[in-house]
Amino acid sequence: MTYIHPADERISDFAALLRKNSSDIGSLIMSILAWFDENVGYSRLSAPLFPLQRSDLDVLEMKAGTCGDYSNLIVSVLTACGYDACYAYVHRDCYGDAQDHICAAVRENGKTILIDATQPYRKFRGFGCPHREFELLSPEEFESRMKEEEEYWTSAAEGHGKPLLAGFFYAPWIHAEPVFESDEIYDEVFYLLNLDDALTPTLYAYYMRYTPREGALPIMASVSEGKTRFHFSIHPRKELWDNEQWSEGFDEADIPKEFQTEQLRLLKASVTKVLPRIEEILGEAGCRGLLNARIEAKVEPAE
Repeated sequence: MTYIHPADERISDFAALLRKNSSDIGSLIMSILAWFDENVGYSRLSAPLFPLQRSDLDVLEMKAGTCGDYSNLIVSVLTACGYDACYAYVHRDCYGDAQDHICAAVRENGKTILIDATQPYRKFRGFGCPHREFELLSPEEFESRMKEEEEYWTSAAEGHGKPLLAGFFYAPWIHAEPVFESDEIYDEVFYLLNLDDALTPTLYAYYMRYTPREGALPIMASVSEGKTRFHFSIHPRKELWDNEQWSEGFDEADIPKEFQTEQLRLLKASVTKVLPRIEEILGEAGCRGLLNARIEAKVEPAE
């Protein structure tokens, strides 16, 4: 499967629609980002198993995807409009945190401009996103690298006798649900699904809070084999994903009063909403174990 189809009529029609009120590259990119705001969710739950990498046409149809999928559509549209577009493989983001992330880029007037449609970057710095460490890849280079990844994880899933699990092996980040937003804050619950050697799944749900200046993970919940544990960021951290920040794990009934916050309530409500779909997907893929967890989506008010 080819990831971008700039000559396809569906892409050219979409590009023409975006260009109606766009007089230059800046206004075109802002139109693209506004379209993502109104139409697209960060998720692989609509079709999580295949394809492993969503093409530009997949994103148009599904109205969902993750960072690489978003970038496929943006690179395709910019190419269709005659711009020199490529990909940026991001190793350290604009907040200074280590990431395994992809966004689009365009070369204009001798400069490279990063375009990031993934939240929270889209909200605060989507056009000209100042990611700190990244490598630029042409569409051909990007597709070659991603095809190698797809082949590796497809082979790994087939080795387990469960080819439909390739999508989870390939990309454990499966969903993000916005739960609060203001001019200066963007909060979401970000989901990762890991499978061990016995194909037992563990779901990680991170409450993520971003401002224009920094990101934080105040709460993390892990769900596996009917057991849910909650961890709270109480220790100093070097960067966003530092595992040293977490408290001990608490069962739901034993969470201390000091942690009974609105953020905890929003996290629990999101997990309660998303769990049934994830368990459905795991069953369809023939996974050996299900999460089998139930969470009471309320909190006791802190004293």
